[in-house]
Amino acid sequence: MTKNKKQLIITSIVCVLPMIVGAILYSRLPEQLPTHFDMKGNVDDYSSKAFVCFGLPIIMLIINLFVHIGINNDPKSEGTNKIAVGIGKWTAPVTSIIISIVSFAPSLGVVLPETKTWIFLVGILIIVLGNYLPKCRQNYTVGIKLPWTLNDVDNWNKTHRMAGVLWIICGILFSVSAFLGKVGEGLMIALIIIMVCVPAAYSYALYKKKNALCYYITYR
Repeated sequence: MTKNKKQLIITSIVCVLPMIVGAILYSRLPEQLPTHFDMKGNVDDYSSKAFVCFGLPIIMLIINLFVHIGINNDPKSEGTNKIAVGIGKWTAPVTSIIISIVSFAPSLGVVLPETKTWIFLVGILIIVLGNYLPKCRQNYTVGIKLPWTLNDVDNWNKTHRMAGVLWIICGILFSVSAFLGKVGEGLMIALIIIMVCVPAAYSYALYKKKNALCYYITYR
């Protein structure tokens, strides 16, 4: 059995583990389970226990399958950073476990860490991802996949170097936002927009600049 198949089997099993736990605990769980919390850790949205116990794990399993198929069949994946690939492949299974813990725990009387703790940890994850962005070789599945980065290796490398620094800064600010209350909520939204839009705008600017230079050299 190849390494990719082993990873697919292991991550798929992790994705559906909450179904087993949910089936065991099903009679002890209320009809509605918490699926969303505000900044103070208070529940502000619920879903049916059938959906949480069985629907969400299946959704995560399907996402996991698509991620593995995409990464394993990427014709440019050979030079991709292994840690970045590993993070991509484990995102769905880890998310499945976290969702089940967050949903089951309050109904069983288990006290979870405050929301700000989770936000702080997300900030740390963004910092880690920012550290590995510049190490991602051009590929079709992991990284900042835009028409301009995929069409030009130089554009890809420059965009990922810039985005790496940007994400590290945003990750630090994201962690800090966990302790800023209402101000922190607005800051988090702003940081997410910056992390998505700035690299895209930078990549497009590089593309336009290169095209303008080529035009000038050709027709001067």
